[in-house]
Amino acid sequence: MERFDRALYKTVQYHPSLCYGIVDKTPDREAHFLRLKVVYKEDVAEFCGQTQEEARQNDDDSSTIKLLEKSHARILSEGHCKPAWRVVVFKHGGQWGSESQQLGQSVQKLSIAFLASHAIADGLSHTNFHKTFFHFFNSSQPEELVWPYQVPRDLRCPILLEEVVDLQARDENDNTHINYDSTNIWSGANMFLPSIEEYESGLRLVNLPLAQLGKVLQFCKSYKITLTGLIHGLLVTYLSRAIAPGHMFRAVIPYSMRHITKVADDEICNHASALVVDSPDELASAIRNTPTNSSQELKLIIGIATDYRRHMAAELARSPKNNVWAGMFGIDDWYGPSLSQLGKKRALTYELSNFGNVEVIESDKLQDAPLSLEKVLVSQCGSVTGPVFCCNVISIPGGPMTITLTWQKGSVEEDIINNFAEYLTERLLAGFDSVSQKE
Repeated sequence: MERFDRALYKTVQYHPSLCYGIVDKTPDREAHFLRLKVVYKEDVAEFCGQTQEEARQNDDDSSTIKLLEKSHARILSEGHCKPAWRVVVFKHGGQWGSESQQLGQSVQKLSIAFLASHAIADGLSHTNFHKTFFHFFNSSQPEELVWPYQVPRDLRCPILLEEVVDLQARDENDNTHINYDSTNIWSGANMFLPSIEEYESGLRLVNLPLAQLGKVLQFCKSYKITLTGLIHGLLVTYLSRAIAPGHMFRAVIPYSMRHITKVADDEICNHASALVVDSPDELASAIRNTPTNSSQELKLIIGIATDYRRHMAAELARSPKNNVWAGMFGIDDWYGPSLSQLGKKRALTYELSNFGNVEVIESDKLQDAPLSLEKVLVSQCGSVTGPVFCCNVISIPGGPMTITLTWQKGSVEEDIINNFAEYLTERLLAGFDSVSQKE
């Protein structure tokens, strides 16, 4: 436990954003970051495990899914005295303070979840937290550190995206106005939130082994498409067959703006924007008119991926001009309009984020490291007013690719999510070479 305490202390010390709370808006003051005087370990670190019966009934993935579903329903409150994040360490096969029940294993398996408000952390920031934590945990340099962490008075604030880049910049090619009132977008159930206590978030996990991931990436390379584009194409294809005719699909696909803001690669911040991509009903009809898993269907998938790559290249070339964030400036009241959306139709079908292949543990420290890494996954709570579901993709060197699907329970039939998880697994495991060779 001393090693954990030291690594967490050093991680907090390294990242300024971890020393700030978020104070909600009041009638007298805007919502704001608050530099805390101290960070207490008991405020940010939690430890949980499972009984022998729970271990028998749930494999490791199922246990992690339950942990994340529960975590996604939490509210990180008390921003006036606690940071806007938590780290939860889950012990598989036993309870803390007891012997592990993972029979036949000489090592203890843990799931370490970093929970954070989106205001301080985008998806890459979550991997950055783990990078820093693993670095200090696996360091062989003992150091006397005493909790709580005393926050320096001159500590800088979190670096806000709008303060380092002009998000309202426009040019003559600005055509980013989006009609969010389109009636034929498939967007699940109308927005709802009976109460904060009744909110539930679902999660499904897809694993793709390293060997098969390599084959999928080689296929993408041969057709000059990206993995993000391929998964986007599979999403559109699945929805075209699973959803009743007469609907289009609208995706939001985030991308990092760190190349523009010039923050450090390991910074914990929220520096991301997004591209909105429409898949019209005509495309869905064309997909439905092709045989399943046929070469004709694959051509359409590749076409979707090719179009995505072209649109994203144009978006990145002009960024930050014509940015989707521009429409959010000048809004004085966020609460009223947000509440007024309840009961209305959602504007988005899904969000797709691909973080790529991320090195969490330095390659030169893999051997004999006391804490090793099996896989990483990124997830987010199901959105109340945003897309019906979110799809997050990530892999690590030498490890599998993971895909998480998250949604607000009740916003969509769970069979649609479950069947899509099965569809993704089957298509990615089967590969595409045999289909493409039929052309």
